[in-house]
Amino acid sequence: MKRIADCFRNPGARALFALALLGITTGAQAQIQVTEVMYNATNDNAWEWIEIRNTGGSAIDLNGYLGFNLGDANIPAPNPTISNALLPVLDNADTTVQPGEVAIIYDGFFGSGNPQNYVDNSFRTAWGLNPSTKLIAADFFPGMTNTEGNQGQSIGFWPNATAWQMDQTPVEDDPINFPGVFTNRTSSFTNAAFSLNFSDAAFPAPLGNASLTWNGNGSNQAGANWGNSQTGVNSATTSSLFTYTGAANNPADVGNPGIIHGTPSTAGLLFSEVLYDSAGSEPNWEWIEVYNNSATAVNLAGYVVDDNSTTAVSAANIAAGTIPAFATGILYNSELVTGADFAAAWGATLNLIPVTEWSDLQLNNTGDQISLWTSFAAYTGNHATHAGALTTQAFLESNGFPTGANGPSIFMPDMSADRTVGGNWVNAASMDVFGSFNATALFGTITHHPGGDVASPGSFTVVAADDADFDDDGDVDGRDFLIWQRGFGTGATNATGDANNSGTVDGADLAIWQTQYGIGPLVAAVGVPEPTSLGLLGIMLGTLACTRRR
Repeated sequence: MKRIADCFRNPGARALFALALLGITTGAQAQIQVTEVMYNATNDNAWEWIEIRNTGGSAIDLNGYLGFNLGDANIPAPNPTISNALLPVLDNADTTVQPGEVAIIYDGFFGSGNPQNYVDNSFRTAWGLNPSTKLIAADFFPGMTNTEGNQGQSIGFWPNATAWQMDQTPVEDDPINFPGVFTNRTSSFTNAAFSLNFSDAAFPAPLGNASLTWNGNGSNQAGANWGNSQTGVNSATTSSLFTYTGAANNPADVGNPGIIHGTPSTAGLLFSEVLYDSAGSEPNWEWIEVYNNSATAVNLAGYVVDDNSTTAVSAANIAAGTIPAFATGILYNSELVTGADFAAAWGATLNLIPVTEWSDLQLNNTGDQISLWTSFAAYTGNHATHAGALTTQAFLESNGFPTGANGPSIFMPDMSADRTVGGNWVNAASMDVFGSFNATALFGTITHHPGGDVASPGSFTVVAADDADFDDDGDVDGRDFLIWQRGFGTGATNATGDANNSGTVDGADLAIWQTQYGIGPLVAAVGVPEPTSLGLLGIMLGTLACTRRR
């Protein structure tokens, strides 16, 4: 013990031991890196994914890890996003990422009872991947909803609920309608095992259905180091159509759309029934019933319907649809379900009103609020507060509203009752005397993945860094400018003036030359040791310092 104490009297040794401890404590978070994200898939609800790689010297088991976006709310008993109990078909339930291995975390949940749940082979078929590519199925996948400017929503993974809750702060979501009501929401990635924060405005804007990929240079948190995938560049390919034979919906869904019970005491448009927890794919088969309690038909063209989603719609999402006097209209997700399929499932006589940019209803969690605005102008700036809405309905479980039932809708068996009292709403399955019925199953060829996404899942390539030293003499000077000038418009290699490996010599290469001008002599990049290795090096040097002093 005296020798250790003597050692720590040496300032140099103390510094080296501090460096060692820093390396040890930060090593785990630096070990997993996010290298690619599919945040703008052709089907955002099921085909988003993230690619990671293990840069450390030890295996990391992601079993039990929780994934969340910034702004996500606390839930009483968080379920793991990654679990080796999911048992994907035709693959091992392997959630361990080996040293140097690249893995894909993909959304494996396609609705209760869906035969394609957690089937790795579906993902492999769509992307043409071989069996050796590590795929990790995820439940409760934190979808990237494109809310941070033009980029996908920030995402992080925590090893357990305790670590995640340390990154939460209470937020007063609706100070106007619910003052003093705070919700714990994810506010940082400080205790996350790995994350990608899109707060940097330098992240590229979306390019069709292409993924964002890190070039492997510098920090993976810097937007300038990311780019859109392009077919044929750095192993990027276009995903293929993938179909299977089965039911498009789930007949366990129960409701009574088009049927109103009792006479409402409030005039105007009223929300009368909501199916928010479909037994089938969500949000494909969610729907909202609206009752027109007036003697005049209401044309909904140009209206906006939205819930408490953090993402505002980009335009009026109801293009057409009229609700006659004292009649109902059924709002449905027209981007994922056709009107013909919806009618076949729920009834040919329903007054269907298509909605685009449908917000995934989250009433089965901590509650939600749905509103109708008469125009996009009235909606703009109010999607979070629901101010300026023509009609609104809050569904708070804390106020007694029915909890998720995995199939049944919720409705009011007596529309004359107080709409704000949760006890006046019931699950359709428990009230079949009011005309509730099961949806008709729709069998046929189901599109599991429409194809058309561009990415390189499972293949991480470090792109060569920008280099304006065209003559390879160790510095960037006027001779390099002359090479660029001669190659402008005709060159295709670094030796002819291509500084950014784009295959052409253009103005972008000149900009790089200007940035790097005067730098020299250039030296070969020296690899920076991983923090864990750095910590061990610090311990060794600290020990040597102590030994030398003795």
